[in-house]
Amino acid sequence: MKMSNAQGIAFKLEELLREIGITKNALAREAKIRPNTIYEMCNNTSKRIEFKTFNTVMETLIRLSGRPLTLHDVLEYIPEDEVHEY
Repeated sequence: MKMSNAQGIAFKLEELLREIGITKNALAREAKIRPNTIYEMCNNTSKRIEFKTFNTVMETLIRLSGRPLTLHDVLEYIPEDEVHEY
């Protein structure tokens, strides 16, 4: 798993999208945000993300999936001693 610049924080967005059957482009379109933002989140190459953008992504995921989601569904904390960059 590639790590973002925020050491120890990884997005689990790609796995979640696959699980609920939503494409990256569909999420970007529905959330009205740049597709590159979603791709960067999925690839864990985001340098930063605005809280407003993350909130929009979460609200859109909840609406499209029809189920409640938490931060844990989208983000993962990996302790520093377990972080491996590929």
